[in-house]
Amino acid sequence: MPITSVTGDPLQTTAQILAFGHNARGRTELGMIETRLMQTYPPAFAMYQRACRAGRIRAGDIWIWRESKPQLMFMAVRESSVGATRLRYVQAVAIRLAREYPLLGIKSLAIAPLANRYEWGEIRQVLTMWLEKSRLDVTIYEP
Repeated sequence: MPITSVTGDPLQTTAQILAFGHNARGRTELGMIETRLMQTYPPAFAMYQRACRAGRIRAGDIWIWRESKPQLMFMAVRESSVGATRLRYVQAVAIRLAREYPLLGIKSLAIAPLANRYEWGEIRQVLTMWLEKSRLDVTIYEP
């Protein structure tokens, strides 16, 4: 299924799941989207942090909070809150989504920007390469 690219506020998505980049340590991030989500869904961030501290989340993993609409997907694309988004972690997440979205019950996915404008081109290519051939309805929000 083709990937749709849009601009605008990812928090206004009508997709089943809103995916956004986070770190594998569960530490607070200061991005605009993360801050708004943390204020709106503090239990999701607390549970994610608990899973990270217990060692259940590693860079390249995903974690889904299903108690909200849209559901929230934490994509661990950084080792720490001060680290850069790594292509290998984005690729690991994209591969898992492409392979396992039916098992995870995912029908539609909106992906918030995972990096700044300078890094976005390469990250977008990785996401497109792995997700465009799947039947998953994917919307990517451009930075």
